[in-house]
Amino acid sequence: MKRLKNFKIQASSLMESVLATAIIAICVVIATIVFVNVFKINYDTTFIEARHTIKAIIVKLQNQSKIEDDTYEFSEYSIEQIVKPHDDYPKIQHIEFTIKTNTRTETFFYLLSKKDELQSEI
Repeated sequence: MKRLKNFKIQASSLMESVLATAIIAICVVIATIVFVNVFKINYDTTFIEARHTIKAIIVKLQNQSKIEDDTYEFSEYSIEQIVKPHDDYPKIQHIEFTIKTNTRTETFFYLLSKKDELQSEI
């Protein structure tokens, strides 16, 4: 008990209070910016659905023997597929998918090869 009675806490100064308030304000501003960026959606649901459709198309293309240019038309978007041979490896196909929705157009690039073709080359 004697130790508790002898221990004195010094009062904080005005400068320490201002500094602590500034640090808290900076943390709140950073948290607000992160919160807004996390919940800000750049893609509409149609665009996200089109990206999933591309992944399904790629799975189908892996099972096909011949891959050609194609256009896929859907109610809210279209996907254009352009196929080119790879410059260095002829058994690898360079596939370009272009998604066109009402609000935006974006292009994605993929490299596709058959598993058995690569294994026979090795």
